[in-house]
Amino acid sequence: MRRLVFGVVAAVAATLASSEGGLALTAEPRADEQAPAGIAKTWTLPRTADGKPDLQGTWTNATLTPLDRPGENTPLVMPKDQVAKREQEFRERVDRLAQDSDPNRPAPPKGGDGSTGAAGNVGGYNNFWIDPGDRVAMINGDYRTSLITYPDNGKVPPQTPEARQRSQQRAAAIKGRAPYDHPELRPLAERCLMSFGSNAGPPMLPNYFYNNNYTIVQTKDHVMILTEMVNDVRIIRLGATDHLPRHIRP
Repeated sequence: MRRLVFGVVAAVAATLASSEGGLALTAEPRADEQAPAGIAKTWTLPRTADGKPDLQGTWTNATLTPLDRPGENTPLVMPKDQVAKREQEFRERVDRLAQDSDPNRPAPPKGGDGSTGAAGNVGGYNNFWIDPGDRVAMINGDYRTSLITYPDNGKVPPQTPEARQRSQQRAAAIKGRAPYDHPELRPLAERCLMSFGSNAGPPMLPNYFYNNNYTIVQTKDHVMILTEMVNDVRIIRLGATDHLPRHIRP
């Protein structure tokens, strides 16, 4: 399983559509994956029959690194001792939640226990089904405290006035209706047309829940990215010049 942090579509399309097929990648091993002393790790970029970088395979962007950087003055790079502590705490949590349930425990309260997360309501998943990722993301040899690197504070910037206006218009249009009262109001994920959250993109981001895997298949003219969540498929044409008119959005 290869690890992919984010920006799958942009990286694949930009890389494979270039005439030179250039791709600068650095394979930085983790501390627990270092080669024995005296043995150099070398890696050669695989290429397809037509010379393009071969990115085919199964990838994951599951990670413990949040999208938004926590706190107000948190640095971009996480020290290695904090990384080890964070990953160890996660492993201990998984082990704790994997313990056998008490067969003599009382029945849960009606409607669930009300806790946040997938197991808070009747029919919710317990931790057996959850696979958010078990490692802190590493980029160029540095462990990251957030996936967002710009703005410098690592946080999603506030909406523009135009975006706020669109949000207000959408809210006004559905006022007095529940999300499932009308077929046009049913969200794409609920209709299994697109993955939950932003797994299918753009941008392709982890959902910190499960099904954060992708399969990439290449041909000479196209790249196909299959998102595990809801099995959403994105097909990218390479080298196309007949783009959609500016007034039409995909």
